[in-house]
Amino acid sequence: MKKGIRITIYIILALVLFYFGAEWFLGIKIKNLVEKKVAEMTSGGVRAEIGSVSLHLIGRSLCLKNVKISSDTTALNRSGLPLRRMDGYFKRLGVKGIRFRKEDSVIYLRAKRVDTDLSRLSAVIMKQDSLYRFPGRKMSGLQVKVETVDMRAERIYCRTVEGRDSVDYRLNDFVGQMTDGEFCTHSGAKDLSFICRRIELALESFQYRFAEGASLLEIDSLRWQGEKGRFALRTLRLLPQYGMYEFARKAPGHPDWTRIEIAGLQGTGVDWQRFMTEKWIDIDSISLQKVSVRSFKNRQIEQVPAVKRLFYESVQQFPLPLSVRRIALQQADVEYLELAKHGLTPGRITFNGLQGMIYDLTNRGTSKQAVFTLKAQGKLMNQGNIQAVFRLPADRSNSFFEVTGSMGAMNLSALNPMIEPLAKIKIVSGRMEGMTFQINGDLRKADVDMIFRYEKLRIRIMKEKDGELQPRSFLTTLVNGLIVRENNPANGGLRKVDGSAQRDPNRSQFNYLWKTLFAGLKNTVGL
Repeated sequence: MKKGIRITIYIILALVLFYFGAEWFLGIKIKNLVEKKVAEMTSGGVRAEIGSVSLHLIGRSLCLKNVKISSDTTALNRSGLPLRRMDGYFKRLGVKGIRFRKEDSVIYLRAKRVDTDLSRLSAVIMKQDSLYRFPGRKMSGLQVKVETVDMRAERIYCRTVEGRDSVDYRLNDFVGQMTDGEFCTHSGAKDLSFICRRIELALESFQYRFAEGASLLEIDSLRWQGEKGRFALRTLRLLPQYGMYEFARKAPGHPDWTRIEIAGLQGTGVDWQRFMTEKWIDIDSISLQKVSVRSFKNRQIEQVPAVKRLFYESVQQFPLPLSVRRIALQQADVEYLELAKHGLTPGRITFNGLQGMIYDLTNRGTSKQAVFTLKAQGKLMNQGNIQAVFRLPADRSNSFFEVTGSMGAMNLSALNPMIEPLAKIKIVSGRMEGMTFQINGDLRKADVDMIFRYEKLRIRIMKEKDGELQPRSFLTTLVNGLIVRENNPANGGLRKVDGSAQRDPNRSQFNYLWKTLFAGLKNTVGL
């Protein structure tokens, strides 16, 4: 009896030793295999050094710990890979509940949980037109399903290089979780097919440097709750990396200097499942707490002509179907500056305390919803109250738009910072009592009907001399005496005028609207 018990104990001990020995032996084999395969697939360009491997056969789990990634630049250049450098350190790469099978040429992988804890990772990638294929490797079909993916990353840096241009990405303190994820490839496919039921993520900071380093996009504190259909972003900033006067010369394509800051961006009612199944962006509401925009155009630097899309064109040509039922802007300040080709100082116009709402934004118009609506109000030059309603076409087959608006009382001399440097005209006196307008237009031409009420308008014609703007006395007297109508209404009653403007496709939508309004203003005052 005792002998039988001892034999049983010995057998159990032997099985336990064999089990743990097998796990240890297989762990060593996996460690060596992974390190070898990484080197083989990159032709020795990338090396992986695994500190330890934890394997549990019963639980079907595998964990790689203290994984160091390093690269050999010379070997990478010889390999033909688009990769030029990769370095990193993973504290942990774990998989639980692994299931594996192969049928025909398709590999099926399933896992209950994937856990990644990344300390740092940096890479430099050369962008290529064609998808890289590992030498001597035939692309097999692959289907991967994972119930839960947890990922933590302290620091990630990536640079992509294409010709002279390079783009930098930096991400700090990232935490993400994905549920019921699945992706698959098929032989010869260039893209991954990916779906998941839920995704949650958070990051503290993200940087995107582009346009040959001329512009920087920064994000602070992003939270995405896929299950609740919510996202929140504390701050988003677009920061030019050169000064206003030199930006157009140094940035590729000679663009305008533009600085944007958005605080308190939130979204609710994000239909994540519709995006996964239909690739359709469907959002109930977006709110922006505070927006600041400052833009400067330097016309003394020659720019390559480029067609600039109107706002609704950008919506219509968005690459994915889009539906946002409401976008609310609580407060925005906009400043636009422009330096004329032979100007001395830039002209300046501001819109202050803007509030607005966009209803039913979409690029998939229907017979029931052919347009989306933008309503905005604020102050011009921090004085005159202005409000406008834009009715913009939703479908790209339609280009017709309507704008109705009004402006309250203001001192017209407040416009001098804009018109004096650019038009060489100074408003000496004048007060606007009110203005109403309606604009009807398309991609080529816009017409305006306007009523502009004002009194005691007097202007001064200016000229540049010795680096200063000086009055032209004779022309000023002639214009005020014979051309400019001092008041509206005047003795002949209230003047109601119309006007029209041709769109310059190389100028912004703001320029198009301003030209149209200016046509009505000129006809009203007699110019």
